Amino acid sequence: MFTIDAIFDNADIHTMDPAHPRASRIGVYDGKIVALDDDLDGVPARHHVDLGGRFVCPGFNDVHLHFSLLGANLNQVDLRKQTASTLDEVYRRIEEAAERTPDGEWVLGWGFDQFSLGAFPDIAVLDRISHGHPLLILHLSNHAAVINTEAFRRAGYEHPDDIDQPDLVIKEHGHVTGLVKDKMCFMFTGLANRVSEATLLHQLELAAQYTLSLGITSFTDGGTGTDRNWEGIGQTPDDIGLFQEAYDRGLIHQRGTLMPYFSALHDLGQLTGDLKHGFGLDLGIRTGFEGGLLDIGPFKIILDGAFSSLSAYLNEPYLNMPDNKGVFSWDPDEFARQVAILHREGWRMAIHAIGDHAIAIALDAIEHAQRLYPRQDVRHRLEHCGLSSDATVERIIRDGIIVNPQGSFMKNNGDAYVRLLGEERARRAYRMGSFVHRGAIIPGSTDAPCAPVAPMISIEGMVTRKTAGGFVLGDNERLTVDEALRAYTYGSAYASKKERVLGTLSPRKYADFVALDADPHTVDPDSLHEIGVAATVIGGQVRYESAGR
Repeated sequence: MFTIDAIFDNADIHTMDPAHPRASRIGVYDGKIVALDDDLDGVPARHHVDLGGRFVCPGFNDVHLHFSLLGANLNQVDLRKQTASTLDEVYRRIEEAAERTPDGEWVLGWGFDQFSLGAFPDIAVLDRISHGHPLLILHLSNHAAVINTEAFRRAGYEHPDDIDQPDLVIKEHGHVTGLVKDKMCFMFTGLANRVSEATLLHQLELAAQYTLSLGITSFTDGGTGTDRNWEGIGQTPDDIGLFQEAYDRGLIHQRGTLMPYFSALHDLGQLTGDLKHGFGLDLGIRTGFEGGLLDIGPFKIILDGAFSSLSAYLNEPYLNMPDNKGVFSWDPDEFARQVAILHREGWRMAIHAIGDHAIAIALDAIEHAQRLYPRQDVRHRLEHCGLSSDATVERIIRDGIIVNPQGSFMKNNGDAYVRLLGEERARRAYRMGSFVHRGAIIPGSTDAPCAPVAPMISIEGMVTRKTAGGFVLGDNERLTVDEALRAYTYGSAYASKKERVLGTLSPRKYADFVALDADPHTVDPDSLHEIGVAATVIGGQVRYESAGR
């Protein structure tokens, strides 16, 4: 009889496949599932793995995290509110890092939140404690940063007070505060991230090891690459090549989809008689996409900022800020033109649009492109889709667009939404139930490191919709545990156009799954984040196993 590679048994398997929703055994051959349960009776296997009766489901698929940036942050000064709850603690951590950093090199931190700190860090203090180093600390949104005077100088701004970009370089009384937003933030981040290839590969390895321990078997890097001037939200102009090298060296085991950032696309000239303004990318691409581990997905484009950095583009002003409706990063007509070109050339797009005004402009552009160049089953995406009305929800579903809201934002950022938007708008922030209960498919993601990358934290946010302060961001937007798990598995596969090979534990699909320490259906919803990962399996191989399993 034919011998398969492995049988995983003694498990409470939730397959997410309606044709066979529950199982206790999975058989694997050549990285794929060949059979379940009774179909494995009498089948010999080279390995048998006892899963100890644990809850098992398809591996978590985070379709919007910043993988390379997560790795970079794991290598930098952690300034999240969990570790640096006061400005004094932020300053202490920064000064300690400056003292141990070699002369002339950047000091980098990440994850600060002005609301928990009470204020933004002060450039005068940063100048004093950075000991001559250029300094950049990223806001938790990744759409803003605070830099020091030496960082301005490194970018060629000898007199930063003369910069005239009031929405992007924030001043008080005519002097820069060090706070930079959106395009300026991305530019400075690109400048600071010019590190060695060895460091970049090490950072990718850190991200891979960390996410394996959380049950993530697939991911999408939400903005890969920069242009030749290192401007963009990725790490380098060679990002895809770096990912390929990391896979070649066995540093990453998860299935990765790379989402090229728009600035990395460039004019390819005339490709055919009909394509006179082709757009494409290089980013170090070379041989090495075989094996089902790495591919290229939609391109990423950013229309606005984030709520917490006061730069999401709104129809109505932020609460008690009558002059601030946020920041829009494009001329709307130029944006629509670019979307039409890229849609025509066969790209799928993932449009970052958080404010309701930005979302409307994104929908206008997609609908315009589809009228000009009709395509079937495109699955364009709205990344985040932060604030939408009932009419907008219906419009998105009608257009067949996939929205990608993050459950990870609920507890991490939710109280800020109430403070900045007011209760009524906050209840419509990152809507989930309104889509799922109308039959739409949504994926699971975190936008890490802008929020915690742990899937169970995000799943808890999808189920409870609770902020840290206990406010519920819309009762009707809550999902059941099953709906949240389906989003993180099948929904993510669907959003990535990979539902034929991922998303359910079914024969002929990849044997990617996670074993948890508890059944999410049986714990208090407020405790979902406490569930640990016992094992992470990719292609039938155990890639992570907790010490206690």
